[in-house]
Amino acid sequence: MEYHTPGVYVREVDSGPKPIASVSTSVPGFLGMFLFEPPTDAVSIAANDGTRTVTGKVIPQLVDTKGNVSANASDEAVTALTQAFNLKKTAVRNVKSLLELNGHKPMIGKGSAGMTKITIGKESVQVAENVLDAQGKVITDDEAAIEDLLNTIHTTFAIDKPKPKTAKDLLEVYGFDFQAAKGTAMLSEYSVAPFAVTNKSEFFRWLQSYFAQYLVETRSIEDLVGQDIEDPDEAADAVFEALASDDTLKNEFRSWLSQPSVFGFVAGVNGFYDNGGGKAYVYLMGVQDLDVSIRENQADKLGLYAFDDVDDMSLHVAPGTTFNQQREMLEHCETRKDRFAILDGPILSTGDMDIPASDKGYGAMYVPWVRVTKPSWYAGNQQMNISGPLRRKLIKTEKNELFVPPSGHVAGVFARVDTDRGVHKAPANEILMGITGLSQNINRIEQGQYNDRGINVIRIFKDRGIRIWGARTLATKSDPSWKYINVRRLFIMIEQSIMLGSQWAVFEPNDHTLWKKLTRDVRAYLMRVWRSGALFGATPEEAFYVKCDAETNPRFLIDAGQVNVQIGISPVKPAEFVVFSIGQWDGGALIDE
Repeated sequence: MEYHTPGVYVREVDSGPKPIASVSTSVPGFLGMFLFEPPTDAVSIAANDGTRTVTGKVIPQLVDTKGNVSANASDEAVTALTQAFNLKKTAVRNVKSLLELNGHKPMIGKGSAGMTKITIGKESVQVAENVLDAQGKVITDDEAAIEDLLNTIHTTFAIDKPKPKTAKDLLEVYGFDFQAAKGTAMLSEYSVAPFAVTNKSEFFRWLQSYFAQYLVETRSIEDLVGQDIEDPDEAADAVFEALASDDTLKNEFRSWLSQPSVFGFVAGVNGFYDNGGGKAYVYLMGVQDLDVSIRENQADKLGLYAFDDVDDMSLHVAPGTTFNQQREMLEHCETRKDRFAILDGPILSTGDMDIPASDKGYGAMYVPWVRVTKPSWYAGNQQMNISGPLRRKLIKTEKNELFVPPSGHVAGVFARVDTDRGVHKAPANEILMGITGLSQNINRIEQGQYNDRGINVIRIFKDRGIRIWGARTLATKSDPSWKYINVRRLFIMIEQSIMLGSQWAVFEPNDHTLWKKLTRDVRAYLMRVWRSGALFGATPEEAFYVKCDAETNPRFLIDAGQVNVQIGISPVKPAEFVVFSIGQWDGGALIDE
């Protein structure tokens, strides 16, 4: 600041650390799928001219999937077909068919020398036989001659208003053999951006709103509510209100919710709230095949990529997905490095079951499935196709119970523990709420094989309830340093918090002042983390270190535009095995085993 006029000046001075706030650690993104039959928005028609097969598309209101032309829009259908197949006027090959489509009953035969005669009723016209033969077929490729032919005919017999009953009729005029017509859809998936909900009632209202919007975009509004509403928002509102009063729509909504894939999603979100969850993002995608990849085109924001713009999400949950879809979700989290995947194991399992591979522990798997009370809106009976020896392990449900994947309930436990204790506390030895039982009982001996491979078991304990009895990631075998869930999630929190809280440093002068500010801010943040009990050490020096000086920032890195801060932290790890050594004592010496 420069001073030219005498007086008193006040200027603000940056005299303290810029606080780094911890990012959210327990906001999940729930992904679900349902079967979706895309509405036909075009009919693809295939035809062959003897040398090649060509296709053209018209809207289904003009030509149906059997090739029939709409009686009320034949003129528009003719225009659409000629444009779709690029049929020029001079491409006509069958004049007899053209005349018939215009309502005439022609007789074609030999005329005077070198001529072909066309007779309709008492009128007749003659054209050159080297252009049109006695069967009414065009036998020349001379476009000028064909145009003269059609003009000559049209002066006597109108041929500009053909009325075909099928696409086949019109294509024959131009020398094509009709082959097939099938419905096509530009929309192969149905997707709406993730939506934030904070409780069960808000979630259910979202489900109703989502279904209403889905119906409006895939069905006729007049068929749904009995009136034509042009404004899309008003139409969706009308269907939303009708869901509460129209029995047909009510039952359709119930059937949709009761699809196995949708029910798993809904039960997972409800389980999240049963166990103490708060904010969550919900996302449903309509697909033609439930086994489809959920790692869709990133540009379209489909599947896993739908959550790309959700900055405060920290958990990925997709109840009821297949093994390959779970693998994609785990790989997605390991690539992003800012989210943790909670995966469901199979409804019944053994310790040698297949699990997705993990390098750095950005996901955990839980077995077995849980049982919940059947909701009042659930329609039909749950079908579980289980075969082989494993089926004998199944604990059958009671009349009013259903099986659901455990990942949503586990996500709620994550949120509850994060709130009560902190992300550094392993989300284990915690009661699972909102359930009535398990699909399988895994005892202490059986759990050993699961635990060694990083598969977390939910177990029944007499008088202590049903508890999560494992806190390992899927990196237990590949990289044991990341085998604990709380360690990986603690690092995610610290890394993302420091990254977001240090954005102010970008493009600042890269000198000792910047180094000291960064060291100060990071130390202040890690001090708070240590005081919360998340780091191991009796003193801050034992728990972490921050180094940003000339040693970590040599000249060649400064010239490259980099400032490097080295951080070391010592995370607390869970007491997974509590061991008491007990032996006989004679009162005067230490215990000998």
